[in-house]
Amino acid sequence: MIDADKPTRPNGPSRRAVTVATLALMAAPQSGLAQAGGSFDFLHGRWSVIHRKLRARLAGSRDWFEFPGTLEVEPILSGLGNVDRNVLHDPAGRYEATSLRLFDREAGRWSIYWLDARSPTTVDPPVVGGFSGRKGTFFSDDSFAGRPIRVRTTYEPLGADTAEWTQAFSADAGATWETNWVMSFHRAARS
Repeated sequence: MIDADKPTRPNGPSRRAVTVATLALMAAPQSGLAQAGGSFDFLHGRWSVIHRKLRARLAGSRDWFEFPGTLEVEPILSGLGNVDRNVLHDPAGRYEATSLRLFDREAGRWSIYWLDARSPTTVDPPVVGGFSGRKGTFFSDDSFAGRPIRVRTTYEPLGADTAEWTQAFSADAGATWETNWVMSFHRAARS
């Protein structure tokens, strides 16, 4: 989910392979499998989103900007996965993105893939991790501005109708972290 400053990425699964896998998962029968490894149940539904982003990353910047968006999250595979549709009204231009979250029961962890309409043939490396209590924390290795980084994202319900997602980068293998993007979710009124 690194975003507009698209770093150079190692070759990963093609956009087509992920799209085919997503469609297959969405069409899979719901077999009553128990939720495991922490739950994204709190995120299911429709949300209005306030995005808060650091203007310059890994540059010591303290300059933040905000913009609105929406998020719709649907469970798949009886809770062993979910897929969402993000609409981001970024000042640089509106765009859509999708997250695909899949739980590996054997490994006991979630993998989260980010697909961005601005780079339709690129699939970001998944962030992988799980929940401790109600907060989910997920990591990946990536690159930014030509240098290797560690990426950390978190998901946390803050109340019945609020939740938060964060993204942070570390250029020193996780010794220090710079949070550069926060999404504040507010449940949309049911129509």
